[in-house]
Amino acid sequence: MNKFETYLQETGFKPQTVYQHRKYASYFLAWTAEQSLALEQITYTEILDYADHLKQKGDSIGNINHILLAVRYYFTYLQSEQQVSYNPASGISLKGAIRGIPHDLLNKEELGCLYESYVVNDERTHRNKVILSLLIFQGISNEALHKLRADHIKLKEGKIHIPASGNTNSRILKLEAEQVMELYEYIHITRPKILAGRGTERPGRKPETMKAAAEIQQLFISMNGCENIKNSLYHFNQALRKLNSKYRNAMQIRQSVITEWLKEKDLRTVQYMAGHRYVSSTERYQSSNLGDLKEALSKHHPLR
Repeated sequence: MNKFETYLQETGFKPQTVYQHRKYASYFLAWTAEQSLALEQITYTEILDYADHLKQKGDSIGNINHILLAVRYYFTYLQSEQQVSYNPASGISLKGAIRGIPHDLLNKEELGCLYESYVVNDERTHRNKVILSLLIFQGISNEALHKLRADHIKLKEGKIHIPASGNTNSRILKLEAEQVMELYEYIHITRPKILAGRGTERPGRKPETMKAAAEIQQLFISMNGCENIKNSLYHFNQALRKLNSKYRNAMQIRQSVITEWLKEKDLRTVQYMAGHRYVSSTERYQSSNLGDLKEALSKHHPLR
């Protein structure tokens, strides 16, 4: 970010404006990290997803436009450094409420193929396979993955308690039969091995202080014992993209799963399963509405 700050200063912005643009750009980068998105993968649809994220947090349209302006300048800077080929935020200015549009979804067969084709050969890949099963079968979000604890898994009941996170409610969902054994092995065999091997020298982020194994309640941790698994999820996403070039990130899987649920279940059931606080959030995934939503997406972007 220091180079971006220098770029803004050399462009002629006042110190206060430089500070604001730098701050807003850092917010955007934090969001892309949470979504395991590389900057070269960002398109205008991801920019609109980010705008929707800000709207859900309660930001006003005016403030969102200020943030998007900073994002636009950040991509202009990246273009000048030849790190990206185009500016996905160019020309975007919101005039009213906007909702993120489900796009580039994976169908049921593609989701199943992605799950089956991910091979387990060590503790890391076993952990990732369990994460993938929760993404595909329960439509869990990255944020919820960080909140899960071992005691949220009810193996005897064949259920999982997904805690509330961000804009979603807590819910209890059924585990698929194949998940029960996978989770049992992960909780009782693989996870203890990961905790026991935390002292092993490995590349990557390490926790500032090493907690005792008994103090770590989070279900999924990095191979270095770090409770922040954003970096682990980033590399996991890279592996999944090699299996299916259409795959983008965990948000795409969640959107795809909710869309598939709506083909088989009623609206209120899916609202509960997805953890949506408002039924309108679920309605936008209905197949009958997707055509209108895609048209709305085009209208929101002036370059289309």
